[in-house]
Amino acid sequence: MSFFEYSTGTSYYRSKDPLENFKIKVRIKKVALGTLWSSEAGFHDASDRQGEETYVFAWQEKIFSKRELQQFSDAANCTTVQEKAYHEQLAALTPSELKKHGRRIFSLVDADSINTGTKVPMTDDADLPETYFAGQIVQYRPRRPRIADLNVSQRRAENVAGIVPPSKRNGQLPTTEMHLMADFSIPPGKPSNDSEYILCSISIDTDGLIRMEPDFNAMKRPYLIQTGQTSGEMYEYFIEHASDPMARIDMERESQLFRALYQRHQEYNAFLVGTQFKMPPKNAHWISLFGEIIDGEGFEYDDLFVHFLLDVPSGCKAKWDLGKEPSHLSTQISMKQSDNRWHFGCPFAWLLESEPVPSDALSRPQLLIEVVSVDSWNRYRIEGYGYANIPESAGNETTIVHTWRPVGDGIISQLRRFFIGGCPELDDISYVSVPSDFQGKELSRYGFRTTPSGKIRLRLNTVTQMRAKSSTDGRAFASKARHGPSETQYVHITTCIPLCVGSIQPGE
Repeated sequence: MSFFEYSTGTSYYRSKDPLENFKIKVRIKKVALGTLWSSEAGFHDASDRQGEETYVFAWQEKIFSKRELQQFSDAANCTTVQEKAYHEQLAALTPSELKKHGRRIFSLVDADSINTGTKVPMTDDADLPETYFAGQIVQYRPRRPRIADLNVSQRRAENVAGIVPPSKRNGQLPTTEMHLMADFSIPPGKPSNDSEYILCSISIDTDGLIRMEPDFNAMKRPYLIQTGQTSGEMYEYFIEHASDPMARIDMERESQLFRALYQRHQEYNAFLVGTQFKMPPKNAHWISLFGEIIDGEGFEYDDLFVHFLLDVPSGCKAKWDLGKEPSHLSTQISMKQSDNRWHFGCPFAWLLESEPVPSDALSRPQLLIEVVSVDSWNRYRIEGYGYANIPESAGNETTIVHTWRPVGDGIISQLRRFFIGGCPELDDISYVSVPSDFQGKELSRYGFRTTPSGKIRLRLNTVTQMRAKSSTDGRAFASKARHGPSETQYVHITTCIPLCVGSIQPGE
């Protein structure tokens, strides 16, 4: 069998309506090879439909083929329970009802043992011969869904109770299948499976997801199929959605029900949120800072930990949920890993509140960092100082803080650092940047000797809450820059690709 169509892929639809209302119309006709591409449109007029066979299928409607009529008419050929049920069904049909069976178009329903001939490979080796077990297993269908799985209300009740059905745990839902078929056998030959071809396959799961292969083509080009007979006959067919349209009064009633449902859902969400939602004062801002000290690299000694604190400028205050705000925070001691990094993964969070003053009078808070090493003899060494500006606007940002450390005069300072761990350090860590209480125009660091050190990687997430937008730019903090060192710029920040806050993976 060969298909001649640009798109015969799988399409998906979703419907919550009863499956009894789902109907599909199939039109099939034999065409001459000379008129194969004569029509560009997906439909024909009445004159072109001469010799066309049409049937409208309801969901799970069983239409017998010629082969099935010969097989199930004789009780001796019926061995299984389903075959015996088909025999009784055929015996109960009236002559007028029997006319729609045994035609070219028929169907296979979910109760049939459907075998489409698709063999799933057991390995990825294309040249591997098929085993006896693989050849036998393709003849069996998956286990049919239980009645409990088909009960939507019961399944939802199990989900509410916290019990997940087995189909949900496996990521698959029970499905019901139906195949629309065509029999291209040539009389007076005996009908067989070789002359039966699938025109359309439909499966619907318990959540109402409809899978069709191929899709509807009522207003498109017809699907063309060439039989495997010696004559090489060509047929074209259409698949149309033939469900009865909903009445206007039913549509209005359904719209009213949906509006009432959405209104109740909105009221329920409002009840969960409540009316006592805290808001900042007028012209003030609340800034929630969630961050993480990710890792570090490039330092001289091993066994590092990081002291850090938030330098809040005047006009802002930090709100600490646990009472008194700590003077500083510290990470755990981290050893150097195989990727030449010290991984910390230390999270922190602050809630800042700016006073109701003009935004241009505020400076940006800064995260001050001090990197310290300690060895087995409890010798502490300052490995670097640095700072990072808190972002002005809400969002996610990953920054790299390049650190530096003070150095003494002469070789004595280096020997002291190596043997006993003593080294110059800052009495006030705010000297890393411009202190928040500095009132002068310029901060001179002339004569202050430093050396570059390693770098620390930070991840900062900022959430801003405000009652009303500011009259200037509405940002949490103005971009009032603080003056850096006069001689050398020891600290700079580089923005990296934003990452999600989470655990640290080695080699990140």
